[in-house]
Amino acid sequence: MTMTNRDFSSTFSRRSLVGLTTLGAITRAATADAQVRQPPMPTRPLALPEAELKLVRRITNGVTPADLAEVQGAGYSAYLGAQLQPALIDDTACDGRLAGYTALPQTPQQLYTLDSTTVQRELVEATIIRAIYSRRQLFERMVEFWNDHFNTNINMVGILRVLYDRDTIRPNALGSFGELLRATAGAPAMLVYLNNAQSTRTAPNQNYARELMELHTLGVDGGYTQQDVIEVARCFTGWRYNGNTSDARAGTFLYDSTRHDNNAKLVLGNTIASGGGINDGVTVLRILAEHPSTAAFVSTKLLRWLLRYDPQPALVREVAKAFTRANGNIPSVIERILSYDNVRWAPVLFKRPFTLVVSSLRVTNADVTTASTLRGTYINGMGQGPFNWLAPNGYPHALEYWGGLPLPRWNFAFNLANSSISGAAVDAAALTAGATTAATVAHRIDQLVFAGEMPAADKAALLAYLQPDPPSLSRIRDALGLALASPAFQWH
Repeated sequence: MTMTNRDFSSTFSRRSLVGLTTLGAITRAATADAQVRQPPMPTRPLALPEAELKLVRRITNGVTPADLAEVQGAGYSAYLGAQLQPALIDDTACDGRLAGYTALPQTPQQLYTLDSTTVQRELVEATIIRAIYSRRQLFERMVEFWNDHFNTNINMVGILRVLYDRDTIRPNALGSFGELLRATAGAPAMLVYLNNAQSTRTAPNQNYARELMELHTLGVDGGYTQQDVIEVARCFTGWRYNGNTSDARAGTFLYDSTRHDNNAKLVLGNTIASGGGINDGVTVLRILAEHPSTAAFVSTKLLRWLLRYDPQPALVREVAKAFTRANGNIPSVIERILSYDNVRWAPVLFKRPFTLVVSSLRVTNADVTTASTLRGTYINGMGQGPFNWLAPNGYPHALEYWGGLPLPRWNFAFNLANSSISGAAVDAAALTAGATTAATVAHRIDQLVFAGEMPAADKAALLAYLQPDPPSLSRIRDALGLALASPAFQWH
């Protein structure tokens, strides 16, 4: 982690904070193990019904007043239904912020003429901008999920990662799982990343075949054998891509029949007759997409992403049945997972670094004019640079992995609150306009950062820190940093 110019420890070493050791938020933030504890659940009535607010927390990258107004106006089901139809949501404001990333709409052949580092940077920074400003928040959350589920590393595939996100993941993120699976199988980024572009009838490569079943569909205990891996690898021989950068078809899928094993295969008990050509692979994808183990495995991952780390077996079976009944229709499965009662009783989930950074920017109404520092110093520094996970299983979604490194989170919180991050401005004065006492400022921060759910002890600590009245702007900024750095804000 690159240390920033205004870190957590120096903020307090040079300030005389009256009663610092009594502040609930600070004492919990003093040790790393406290950082991973779940925050106390609020006991007072909420302005919104509990499930509505929880829903917004799960399907957005950070709760804003606009999100709360939408769910309050539409109601639970209508709000969720609208988010499941992203094409109907006007996102022109976000599109305007993306206009400067001129490489992203280019054709594959055009991309090959550009500097690869610049192209990759644009993709990562545009991903950050979309997560902050898009009104299609559930869509962006699902794009992140599928980019992990069907992971390809940007450093290994280069500009093909732009095409993968743009032409494979995004068009299918809220579509059909079967169509998404088919799209990823033929995507040049996947063909390169898992070596299938090198697979021939005389030397079939098993990497893609193994990960296709273990990570993309059936799961490691899904009932396949090593012989199935061998047979599936044979089915995908000849699946390649056009790497000739001077060709108009550069960066697109290419099937080479001369490299394909056209003999009969046996996959998961299904005989695939000889002479099938490219359809051998298509048949395998259909078998896998419709397999009961795939329904259970993918449903479990979706439940963990959207609802809880430990979904009960009965709930997994119920969602898997919904997956099968809907033929893998992703919105139908999400709607079943995010039922009112499921969300109402769901425990909190720990924010991964990307979500922590983006949610902080959203709740503070930050104006991000360039995402370069956010990308390079903070998100990368916390260990979750988009598309940068090396292994094919994607970034972990686990408290155990992310919960033990609080210092970079604290530094980010205080630097953001004090507008010390290049390209990301937070107007603390505007956020607290009209709040002239410690009590009203603490209340405003509670509403902005926690939607009114700040733990009572932490709010009392914030109030004590802000006194005496009237609090200075410098103290207000630090109070905002304390809220963003507090253990309760690390969860959603």
